[in-house]
Amino acid sequence: MNRKVEQLSQFPASERVFSLPEKDDALFTEMLEKWATRRVGALRHQKKSVENDVAVIWDMLNHSGKAPWYWTEDDFDNWCHEIGVVRALAVATQRKYQSAIRGFFDYLVDNVKFKNQVRRQYGIDLKQICHAENCIPHISDRELTQVRRAFTHEEIVRFFDGYDKAINEVAKFRSKDLRPLQRDKALFFLLYAAGLRISEALALDLTSFSPNPNFPEFGNIGFISVWGKGSRGSGKKFRQVPVTHNQLPTLLNWYIASVRLHFLVNADANEQALFLSERGRRMCASTLEARFHHGLDFSGLGGVGLTPHCMRHTSVTHESLRFSIEAVRRKHGHVYAATTQGYMHIPDEMVHEEIHRAIAAQLDQVMDNKEKK
Repeated sequence: MNRKVEQLSQFPASERVFSLPEKDDALFTEMLEKWATRRVGALRHQKKSVENDVAVIWDMLNHSGKAPWYWTEDDFDNWCHEIGVVRALAVATQRKYQSAIRGFFDYLVDNVKFKNQVRRQYGIDLKQICHAENCIPHISDRELTQVRRAFTHEEIVRFFDGYDKAINEVAKFRSKDLRPLQRDKALFFLLYAAGLRISEALALDLTSFSPNPNFPEFGNIGFISVWGKGSRGSGKKFRQVPVTHNQLPTLLNWYIASVRLHFLVNADANEQALFLSERGRRMCASTLEARFHHGLDFSGLGGVGLTPHCMRHTSVTHESLRFSIEAVRRKHGHVYAATTQGYMHIPDEMVHEEIHRAIAAQLDQVMDNKEKK
């Protein structure tokens, strides 16, 4: 099966499959291959994401019945009507499809070779056909189907106190749940203290830590090297998360030295994953989810709507009380400060108290100045 048929095969058979003239097909195939190669190679985008976007380009070609350099804004509008109204794709999916077309044209318009080739062979100047006026806007960093919240101060204390009590209790009876509970305490405190996404925490290895020269007392756990979520189909994005809780290095060193080794019995000799399951494999998200709810239950917090991602919301909320929003944004790997603000859940009484303190300080200064006069 050739490349073109392979890409088009994923679309409904009832749709018309269009074939370009030989000369057009050769140029179009070269454009598509060069674009895909750059994204997978130089830009390190995920292969699956690139394949999906290539399929979208083929879909637009199939719908328009002509090569991309002939496409106009009207062609794009008609195709958007097709995917939005006729096929009734989800809004997020439509936006993703539109982004693929826009990204492809960004590449073509900036590519001097292809611009000159199209101008020489067809007398056409390549230009972008997708813009803010004919694309669905990104209303937020992501569309949440469920609102997440932060732990209250009382809840986060209860949660980790619950682990301490449970660990002490099972230790008396030499229960097999002792090591998993100890691992879970380290894992969930890391989620909270570092504000990591679940996927980021589970992807950590023993080598994911490095010293912070400004805080030598933290030893080798001063920074956490994280491969986090990318944007617009890009591959995972690297960042270094500074450790800002002095309890975290001590807890992780204890876990690595005294707890993790008990999970290595069934593991590969060269296993580097930081958090392991009882089978000696890298812990998965479903296991983390189940263990989190187990912790909620014995902490008396079950059924109140808390999820593992609430740890990240809690981290942002608490860190915003200590650091600037820019520092919090960078630590948590958000592209926009507005996204960081969406994770902040400052209680009204705390805001009112802060305003009261500020006004009181101003009044004290005014009264002090009057007395001096």
